[in-house]
Amino acid sequence: MKQKIIIFISILIFSISVTAQAKDEPKRVSGKVMANGITIAYEIFGAENNEAILLICGTGSQLTDWPVELCEKLAHKGYRVIRFDNRDVGLSSKFDSLGAPNWSAVLPKIKTCDTSALQYTVQDMARDAVGLLDALKIEKAHVVGASMGGAIAQMIAINFPERILSLTSIAASTGDPNLPAGDPKVLAAMATPPPVTDNIDERGKYLFNIYKALDSKAYPTPDTVLMRIAMDNVKRSWYPEGTARQAAAIIIADNCDRREELKNIHVPVVVIHGDADPVVNIEAAREISTVIKGSKLNIIPGMGHALPPQLIDKIVDGILTAAKSK
Repeated sequence: MKQKIIIFISILIFSISVTAQAKDEPKRVSGKVMANGITIAYEIFGAENNEAILLICGTGSQLTDWPVELCEKLAHKGYRVIRFDNRDVGLSSKFDSLGAPNWSAVLPKIKTCDTSALQYTVQDMARDAVGLLDALKIEKAHVVGASMGGAIAQMIAINFPERILSLTSIAASTGDPNLPAGDPKVLAAMATPPPVTDNIDERGKYLFNIYKALDSKAYPTPDTVLMRIAMDNVKRSWYPEGTARQAAAIIIADNCDRREELKNIHVPVVVIHGDADPVVNIEAAREISTVIKGSKLNIIPGMGHALPPQLIDKIVDGILTAAKSK
């Protein structure tokens, strides 16, 4: 049981490689605001009067996991790009008072859509994202989500259609519990708990191993770069307790079928997925594309459950395809 829990906590982290910044950097500001009753940390690239692109992270990922190069490229195309820390991660509000997930209560509710055993839900995180738009006085945005962030983005499109201009869903699912599972070898390799230690090198090695398992084998990121990303994230915020609570939320959400609700999305949609994703099976992307009429499916050969530097331009092109189709 413990091994299964740790697998769930670990595999949903969506690792995104950070690359060098462009020479002509757009305006870049960071801050914190109150949104949906909590504090959200954010960073913005680009001019205030440009249309907004909201980037939503996966489980356990910090805003820093969205590559600076990706943000700058979108900003240079005339957009105001916002990346932020979800609740319980990075520099946003932590929920220490809620304690650890009660896995003995959570796991039996998989495939039931019953959220009663959760400390909070993916829908709560969707409200956080909309609250951030409110705080920044942004009426509508192009919404982009990766992994769990894709589920959050879908929830925004479903429940707050008036706030969304377009949707880009990356490495995400429809919530269909009957989709094929991820690669058991990768899941088994990641069935190790984070170190209970103050040693940042050990913490960094733990994150490095996760990033390595999720990396795109056809577009490998050098180990030195993955380790640097891991260490930077450990130093910015080390909070596995929040990752566990997020993991519990997405375990229920991604086993709660959203297909009927997704049929009602009427904004431009681009679905991006790697055919070598070891966590979210490629059939999930095909299903999203089939369910949402008019959506565009972009399957990237050799891409895993990560965004390596070599694929940044392809991801940017996909986001822009959705944004320019509104």
